[in-house]
Amino acid sequence: MKILFMSQPQVLHPIYDEFCAGAPSRYQIELYDPELPAAPQFAGVDVVVEVGGPVSTPELRDLAAENHLSLWQILGTGLDEVDVAGFLQRGIRLANTPGQFSAIALAEHAMFLMLLFAKRFAETQTSVEEGLLCTPFTTELAGRTLGLIGFGASARELARRAEAFDMRILAYELAPVSLDDQERFGVECFSDAESLDRIFSEADYLSLHVPLTSTTRHLIDARALRLMKPTAVIVNVARGEIVDEAALADALRSGRLYGAGLDVFATEPVPANDPLRLLPNVIATPHVAGVTDGTAIRRTGAALANIDLVEQGLEPEFVIRSAQ
Repeated sequence: MKILFMSQPQVLHPIYDEFCAGAPSRYQIELYDPELPAAPQFAGVDVVVEVGGPVSTPELRDLAAENHLSLWQILGTGLDEVDVAGFLQRGIRLANTPGQFSAIALAEHAMFLMLLFAKRFAETQTSVEEGLLCTPFTTELAGRTLGLIGFGASARELARRAEAFDMRILAYELAPVSLDDQERFGVECFSDAESLDRIFSEADYLSLHVPLTSTTRHLIDARALRLMKPTAVIVNVARGEIVDEAALADALRSGRLYGAGLDVFATEPVPANDPLRLLPNVIATPHVAGVTDGTAIRRTGAALANIDLVEQGLEPEFVIRSAQ
């Protein structure tokens, strides 16, 4: 099997190293060089492994089709930056690594952002610098309500952690969630619009765990924000455009919302003059929630398992059948 590994430079390592370390010696792995002609690099390639993001182009997809590529494997979950239709139209088999492989990392990061607000971390640092003791007065997560928008893998991992913190957990999920699962994760799940409004209004922390689609774009809009408590915090480790950022900035600026912990933005990297970045009640991180050693190991392991299936003439897992 000849494998062409493609990545943006800033996320190449350690993901590429993990992939190479786990690959059998019989696999020929080559690193794609965007500075060199593409056609020779695609010659004889069986599988492309791409670190998620805007890497592929129409030209590269054409080359993949011409070379009868067996699989284009994405080491990521979100497909909002992938031209899925472009792959499907060319008959290229496309697979991703679903949220289960990054769920632990996203849940830990969401909990980290929640704790930073609960413990008023930025203000504690000011107190340290000014030599002040016993200030600011902070809060506890225990007894607070966590609202989960989406109840897939990362939301379930966050629910496990929030239950250990003795939080009350509400979730909105269109797909049915069994009563056994609700009991196991300590969560009440709802699927109707009326209950979604209830979650907005009752949540002390609202954490987003849905993919970006035409349905979820600006799901958190001005109306949703008006329903939320002025003491509430929004946490987003999913996709920036799930939130109407202009409406969020207005709510934060006016005091109608206490804070926002954002790992993702509509425009990335987030511009220096972005209104959200300039607000003191926003804690921002640079899309690193899923960028962990554990995620790299799990995703590369899943990709290698898929390549093994292709080598055996079997259908790989997590194949994308339609554009969202």
